[in-house]
Parts: sequence; structure tokens; C-alpha cells
Amino acid sequence: MKLAAVDLNLLVAFDALLSEGSVSVAAARIGLSQPAMSKRLAHLRQLFADDLFVRSADGVRPTEKALDLADPIRAALRQIEDTLGGLGRFLPERSQRVFRIATTDHVTVTLIPDLMATLRRIAPGISLVIRSLHRQEVIDQLEKGSVDLAITILPDAPTSIKRASLFHVDWISLVSASHPEITDELTLGLFLKYPHLLVTHVGDLKGYIDRMLDDRGMKRYVAMSLPYALAVPAIIARTDMICTLSANLIDLASWPDIRSFPVPFEYSGYEETMLWHRRNDSDPGHSWLRRTLLEVSETVERRA
Repeated sequence: MKLAAVDLNLLVAFDALLSEGSVSVAAARIGLSQPAMSKRLAHLRQLFADDLFVRSADGVRPTEKALDLADPIRAALRQIEDTLGGLGRFLPERSQRVFRIATTDHVTVTLIPDLMATLRRIAPGISLVIRSLHRQEVIDQLEKGSVDLAITILPDAPTSIKRASLFHVDWISLVSASHPEITDELTLGLFLKYPHLLVTHVGDLKGYIDRMLDDRGMKRYVAMSLPYALAVPAIIARTDMICTLSANLIDLASWPDIRSFPVPFEYSGYEETMLWHRRNDSDPGHSWLRRTLLEVSETVERRA
């Protein structure tokens, strides 16, 4: 391919499409009409002999070739920006970008309030879309570009997914203040004797704690699962059930008619992790958001 055949504006359009996953949003980001962006996409397809971006339910998603081109094209654009004195750098105070983050209600309530307060102060034009996804959907949505980041536990993510730890999580077990037997201490025997309420997005009756118990040759009875924590206090207060949740979440509010106890077995907790696709690694806006999340997560750690 001859360099003279490449219009730099086409590469800028490619970068915008990759970041936004939408022809109309990408067009607005670089000051074009939607028909003009569609025309540039047609030129890109001709230039690289590939569809590059294919339609999906919520916009467009990159092909494998587009993903292969992402890092070198973005690196080239960043080098040109540096050469020209930073023209076109990401400016959070002026940006109107929309970032989509997939996470749990636990992370939303413990981390996102601090993140949003920071954005309103230093990047008031930026918008967030928080999405709740089944654990098995996270990788697919990151690869399609439907979400920019995921914050969850996903130890088996493929090598195309980058990761960074945000904050440590410990657990607390909750029981009713009028529980018939658990009053002053939650022993392992009582923990295994009574039914449990599981908060999970997977939609089944087995969670992380159950896998830990399996490794120890033990089993608990999970009588109910639900995908959010808001209803937990009311259910626990009126039953003999036990629910084990993040200590960060419990510390945010006073939950009436509930007693809390340490989990009655040894464990190391876990790290809440930020995940993103490799094509976004050198995107300046995406890099800025990741740095901001890391800074905000330090506040969560200090509060713990």
C-alpha cells in the first residue's frame, strides 16, 4: 500500500469508530455528519479490503482485521499528535464522550459515586452508562466494543483482555437480629446448617463461596439467588437465612434488624478488577478513564 493513497482523516475516522462503536456517535465526535462518516467508512473498507466494522444490535463492532489494525493505527495517530504539539489530545474538561462500564451493583454503589463526583468536577461533559451483564457476556461485549470497561472477577479472561486490580474486597455474613440460633457468634457449623441467600449475576445457586467450600469438602444450602443487593436486608431480617456480602457495601449504610459476623473460615478475599480490550490500550480517553478509576479506587481502599 502506497502512503500517498492513505488519507489521514480516514485513520482518524477509523479510530473514532473503534472507540465509539457507532457511526453516528463517531461522526459527532470528529465533527462530521453521519453520511460523511459512512462515506469514510466505505473508503476504509476499500483501502483495507475488509468490512472493518459490521452492524450489531447496538451499533457496529470491529472485525478481526480491524482489531489487528487498532494498535498500530492508534500508535501512529498518537505519534503524529505528539509531533504536532499535542493537537487533538484527549481533554477531559472539554470531552463529551460516553463511556460504557459493565459491573455489579456492589461496585456501582461503592466505586461509581466517587467516580461520578470526580467526573462532574473535572470532566462535566463526559457521560457514563452502567450496564449489568451476565459474567459469561462480559468478554463478548468487550470484544464487540459494546462496553469500554468491565469491573468484575474474571480470572479466565483471554489474552486479548487487559486487567488491573482496583481494590480488595472482604466479606461479612448477615443474619436477622431475631435469628433463632445465631446470636453472639456465627460458627462454621451454624454457617453450614442454615439456608443462604446468594447475590449473583450468573442466575444460579452456586457462587464463589460455594466453590471455596467445595475445595474444603463442605457444602452449604443456597435457598435463593438474586442479581442485586437492595432486597437483601428485608429478606434476611424476616427469615433464618444467611447472606454473605462485601464489607464495603455493608459499611455504606445502617441496615436495621440485621446482625453481621465475620465469615467463619479462612480466606484471602479477592481483588475487584478492571478489564478492557487490548484495542483500547493506547486510546488516550480510555487511558485517562482507567487512570481516574485507579485513583478513585484508592478512596475505596482507605474507607475499607
